Amino acid sequence: MIRDLIDREKIRRVLLYLLYIVVAQFFQDTLFSSLSIFGVNMFFMPAAAVAIGAFEGGIWGAAFGLIAGFLADISYDNVALLTVLFPILGFFAGVLTRWFVNASLFAYMVMCLAAFAATAGAQMLDLALQGHELAALLRVGLIQTLWSLPMAAVLYFPCRAIGRKKV
Repeated sequence: MIRDLIDREKIRRVLLYLLYIVVAQFFQDTLFSSLSIFGVNMFFMPAAAVAIGAFEGGIWGAAFGLIAGFLADISYDNVALLTVLFPILGFFAGVLTRWFVNASLFAYMVMCLAAFAATAGAQMLDLALQGHELAALLRVGLIQTLWSLPMAAVLYFPCRAIGRKKV
């Protein structure tokens, strides 16, 4: 039968990861958009793509990174910056956890630090090309990267629970 060909565990896992991304984006846009340090808001959505890539592999990380990037671009009126960047981050997180590091909290946080720096760099490049001052952009990028790390740690645990869940 056709019901035997459907992998219900994967469907449930996909739905849980979609919920994970939507909830993370909701909190990014609502509660955490008003919390700032030195006038800089945290931006932790790259951590969602990294987490899924770390627990599910590069293909899943890229696919869900595409969804997370698309939602973030819609939220911030970007053209396609995050839609292109997040799948790359998710894919490489999956590759790194498959071949070089484990999916421990420490390794995940190091990957998130790199992902936050890459995201801030891409945002800074976009703004520098529009004529903004580089020193101010570097200050904001550094604060955004460091300020986003605590929320990345929070995003690790639900994703780990979904990744380990055997439905």
